[in-house]
Amino acid sequence: MNAALFWTSWIALACFVAAEFGKRPALVSARAPAKWTFPVSACGLVLLLIHMAIGLDIRHDWSHTAAVRDTARQTAAVYGLDWGGGLYVNYVFAGIWALDVWHGTRAGRARPLHRRSGLLWALRVFYFTIIFNGAVVFVAGPRRWLGAGLVLAMVWAWRRR
Repeated sequence: MNAALFWTSWIALACFVAAEFGKRPALVSARAPAKWTFPVSACGLVLLLIHMAIGLDIRHDWSHTAAVRDTARQTAAVYGLDWGGGLYVNYVFAGIWALDVWHGTRAGRARPLHRRSGLLWALRVFYFTIIFNGAVVFVAGPRRWLGAGLVLAMVWAWRRR
């Protein structure tokens, strides 16, 4: 495995989880998120985009069609469903993450984009699904434990006080 492919994904996810902790003050009170939240989140997003580019380059020789086929193969191996749409779901994840970073870094925004409870929990279910699958289900060996730790930390950041 390419080290850059490995580290960009795991550090990106760690930044995502750290940012969830930084958003916590805004979710439990009227305070603004911690000042470091959105720069850390933006760093994670950039690393995710780099990870996607590296994967497309070294695993699929810049062929999106090959990436969709490989995603379908992996999904069939795990879930029995020959579907490559998970690649597009990852693009949606990156887009929503980018929207959250953009919204959080705009001047005068004291609260995260997903302050409303319904939207907050819809986003959390989506984030959990993507991150759990990407960091636990579709990885092997000791990396599963790393992924499980990140997922548990994310859920811990979401707990109510």
